[in-house]
Amino acid sequence: GYHTFATGKWHNGELSFENSFDEAEAVFFGGAARSHIGVPVHRMIAGLMVPYDSGESFSTELFADAAIEYIESREKADKPFFCYIPVTAPHSPVTPPGKWATMYDPEKITLPPNHVALRPDLALRERGGSRGGGRGGRGRGGDENASPVERAKQDYAKYYGLISHLDHHVGRVLDTLEKTGQADNTIVVLATDHGMSKSSHGASGKNNAYEHTSRVQMVFSGATVPNGSSDALVYLYDIYPTLCGLAGLPTPDGVEGKSLAGIIRGKADKVREHLFTAYMQDQRTIRDDRWKLFLRGGDDRVALYDLKNDPHELNDLAKRPEQAKRIDKLKSALAKARAEYGDTDEAVARLMRSRGGRPGGGRSGGGGRRPSGGGAPPTIDATGLAKRVAEKLLDRAEAESGLAKRGFESAWAELHTEWRDGESATSRNDLIRGFVGLLGDQTTERSGRPSGPSAVVARAFSYATDSDGDREITAGEVQSAAKKWASDGDKNADGRLSAAEIASVIEGFIQAMPAPRGRRR
Repeated sequence: GYHTFATGKWHNGELSFENSFDEAEAVFFGGAARSHIGVPVHRMIAGLMVPYDSGESFSTELFADAAIEYIESREKADKPFFCYIPVTAPHSPVTPPGKWATMYDPEKITLPPNHVALRPDLALRERGGSRGGGRGGRGRGGDENASPVERAKQDYAKYYGLISHLDHHVGRVLDTLEKTGQADNTIVVLATDHGMSKSSHGASGKNNAYEHTSRVQMVFSGATVPNGSSDALVYLYDIYPTLCGLAGLPTPDGVEGKSLAGIIRGKADKVREHLFTAYMQDQRTIRDDRWKLFLRGGDDRVALYDLKNDPHELNDLAKRPEQAKRIDKLKSALAKARAEYGDTDEAVARLMRSRGGRPGGGRSGGGGRRPSGGGAPPTIDATGLAKRVAEKLLDRAEAESGLAKRGFESAWAELHTEWRDGESATSRNDLIRGFVGLLGDQTTERSGRPSGPSAVVARAFSYATDSDGDREITAGEVQSAAKKWASDGDKNADGRLSAAEIASVIEGFIQAMPAPRGRRR
């Protein structure tokens, strides 16, 4: 068999990792790191993952160094190897190091034609999608006095610098294969899990089903791979059966995906007729080699794009009478795909409950009751707990009867500023510590983490505010959530939230919180 090694990002837990690889160095157990420097990492010792200090190395360099050292160690090994290098950059924060930060001149950047700074009318406003349209394309750390287009170009310049920095270290890994004489006997795959919207269609990140998010590179190179390119429709899980095919190995039973070996070797043009994508409860797409149907929020919001002539999805053709039959045909293909992948309404509802949202309505912002099968544990006194938090908020604001809506929003923003302690975002552990201080609780430790009422409120707050699901709560997310809570909580529309209304808002997101994994039905 193969000797297996990994370095980089892994967010499926330590046990699954230990069961998957023989050797590991510089492994980051998490989603997005707060910084690319000083990333908390582990190495494998005697089959177990042990943490160590990564020093001041930039994450991409750290992971490339680990991969290079491993490849060099396999130069004279008898067993073939499998080396997995999932990097964190160019994921945020967009902070390219050194010369890479100024490699690209913002004035020479050309924005994609679907960027919200150029086309604000394209801003995505569907439930379940990212609502980045209001930012006008502002990049973090950009010049606040610049126009939306100028800020967007500044953001892209840094993003391109971070990508080029990654390219440099990919080159170092490939050079090592050459230097050790293993390039001609190694298959290299370069791929990614998703694209990055960067305010195209007003979306920020990966929270949508447009092409700039779902269409990514998949490059095979090296041994047994001839030169060429293909426009075939493929999924990421096609990689494993493809590697089996290229390496002359049988594909194990039960493996999802299809081998692309025939396409790579020029013996086939395609492996499927349609490609299905989904995001949360509201966005579903189906496409063939030219046409893409995009359902947003149900059949009342259907878009049709001609990707051959409109690759940036600028022109919705769904209302043209001559496209009616095409839309019906694609809807039929979409229904078939949803059935094949188990994308039922029940499965979607279960997903939304697990993420702290309500099926069909996005995340719970307040006032929502606990969904069946996935709410807060019944032992939690949500009403009493919410009342305590409301009282503490009013105490901090030196108010007794209530707060104006703006004051209520400010109270949450001020708390978040304290809890993140100068960082760009707040983790769930930071939130727990913050609520401990707010409520004055005595907490107990469970599995190395604080538990008790403060932990319950912190967990509920994180689910109710974490709009992109990365477990990091930013100031923007708190501002957006608090504004919604203030609007929803002001039941009598007098511009003010009473103590009871504030408690009701807090109880709402506690009740909407998903149950711990061990308690879900």
